[in-house]
Formats: sequence, structure tokens, C-alpha cells
Amino acid sequence: MLQIERIISSMSYGNSKPIKIVADDGKTYVLKFRKDYVNGKDRSNTNEYIAYKLIEHFSLHIAPQTLKLIEIDDLTIELAKKSNISKESLAYMMQSKGTNIAIEFLEDCEKAEKNEIEHKAFISEVRTIDMILMNADRTLDNTNILRDQTKKSKFFAIDWGLSLDATELYSDVKKGTIDSRLMYYQNVDVVKRPEYIFNDSLSFKTLDTKDIEGIITQIIEGIPDEWETNFCAEYIIEILTSRVQNKI
Repeated sequence: MLQIERIISSMSYGNSKPIKIVADDGKTYVLKFRKDYVNGKDRSNTNEYIAYKLIEHFSLHIAPQTLKLIEIDDLTIELAKKSNISKESLAYMMQSKGTNIAIEFLEDCEKAEKNEIEHKAFISEVRTIDMILMNADRTLDNTNILRDQTKKSKFFAIDWGLSLDATELYSDVKKGTIDSRLMYYQNVDVVKRPEYIFNDSLSFKTLDTKDIEGIITQIIEGIPDEWETNFCAEYIIEILTSRVQNKI
């Protein structure tokens, strides 16, 4: 697991108030906290973890970063108190002791506008992973897509923190209403919602679904034991397996 060597700053975007850090492997990462603005704890990080593992498994060319696990302890919190991060970032960090996630920072990138994104294969792959994960948090106002300023035609998708239908799946499991909504979660077509940036596209990437239940199970079992989303594990496996098999 990575350790924090240096804290650089809060990021200029992201409701979860992530921070930019240097880890003990010498690389720069965006650190996303276990606790953020989403109701509950570990929801966003669980969604990000699943997304990046599925992107890696299906060899999607939309997010070149590597996701790593990173620790926040008392020493790093003291370091943060002396650093140049926002009050909001510090507050989230203080509630996030333990295992968090770090995503490699992409240099020379800026937020992209929809009219800049014309690469059909990229759009198809983004729609595919968003559809599987029920992520509609990609809008005209906030595309959650970065453009490489050194290669203007190169784009990267980011931020799956509001997957699983804006984390509503976790709420339904906790409230005991999940069984009556299983069919909804297995079939909801989030990429056709009016707010979704690519709702005018119809294409998906064809995926190899061989042993997909086993693959998804392996990913979910890799979630840190301490994360408070593990109570949803069986439902997440069942729903995501169904969505890969039936929707793409």
C-alpha cells in the first residue's frame, strides 16, 4: 500500500474535495477520500475502484491512470494540517483514516467540452463503462472528461464516484428495499437520460463476457475489508454481472 510523502494542494475540481499528493513511489496522485459529500462512507471510492478494475479487465482505452490503495494515518493528518489544502479537504481527510484510493495524476490536461469530443471509439467505450456501472454523472456542465493539451485529440474519462445510480443502490440495500428494485438496477438505461452527455449516441463496445461473474466477484472481493460498502457485495456482483451480460 502506498504512503503519502508530500501533500501538494487541493484539486481545483471535484465535489469530493480530493487532493494532489506525492506518494512514496515518487509518483503524483489524486487522493480521493473514504469520506466525502456522499451519504455514508466509502461509496465513491468503491465505485471508483470497481470502475478502474473493469476498465483494466476490458482493456478500454479511456483512462490510462493506475488506481492504487493509499493509507491515511495520524502522521499524514498532521502533515495535512500544515499543508496548503482547503478546509473542506482537511475535514474529509480527518474522517478518512485507513485505506483510501490514489489515482495517477494526468499532467497537462484540462476539462473538455462535449463539442470537442468527436472520437467515436472513445465515446463508445465511455458509454459502455458508464452503462455497466449506472453512471450518469457526465453532463454538458461537467463532462468529467479531460483533454490532453499536448495532443488536442487525446481525451481521458475520469470520476465514477456517483456510479450505481448516484449511489442509490447502497441506500436501497441499507433500507431493505433492494429486492423490490433488483429488476430496475439490472435494466435501468442511464445513458439515455437527458442530462447524460452522450445520450445522442447509440454505440457500445463489444465485450468478452466469458466468466464475467467470476471476474466481477474477484474485483469485489479485492475491496478493502474495512470499507463500509462491503455489506452490498453480493448485490453488486449480481447486478453488475447481469448488466454486462444483458445490456452490452
